[in-house]
Amino acid sequence: MHAYLDEGEGWRSELLTWRRLPGGPLVTLFRVTAPREPYLDRLREIDPIDQFETASGDDGFYLKAHERLGGPLASFLGAFTDTEFLSVPPVVYESGGRLSFGVVGPPDQLRGALESVPDPIDATIERLAPYTGGRRLAGVDLTDRQREALRAARRVGYYDVPRTGSVADVAEELGCSSSTAGAHLRKAEAALVDAFLTG
Repeated sequence: MHAYLDEGEGWRSELLTWRRLPGGPLVTLFRVTAPREPYLDRLREIDPIDQFETASGDDGFYLKAHERLGGPLASFLGAFTDTEFLSVPPVVYESGGRLSFGVVGPPDQLRGALESVPDPIDATIERLAPYTGGRRLAGVDLTDRQREALRAARRVGYYDVPRTGSVADVAEELGCSSSTAGAHLRKAEAALVDAFLTG
């Protein structure tokens, strides 16, 4: 199903929540942005999916599925079973077989968890930072510098209404030129707007 999302521009799937039933399947809730009937036709071909139901949503639909565990999925989930990590949803399924998700937990357990991830799956850490709460759009590919630019812009009043700070003020906070600060802000804003409108 992940590969199916590559067949259309802007198609995506977000795993919102899940629960493993005692001695039974994994129950999942997805928000899917893709043509509904072709997606469900493909889903019916997936052997471990025992049952599913859907509900309409904005720009897509919601999917609740029961999946029998086994193979790489079970091994992947097992890598985090004996840790204190909590997942921060959504888990965003991206193009090229990639997915992005956040976890909160003790850093000293991270190496062991990643070493337990099964061979068919490659894991990459994009960012390590203290958890500060708040809403985070998973799958938004911002660089550290773009995040710094957004924080600086908020501090100096660039996003106030009416605006009380300028790109020059952001540049001064970052210690760079105005053109560089402006480029960081435009790229970060474009990524956030795209994630919001397609999410």
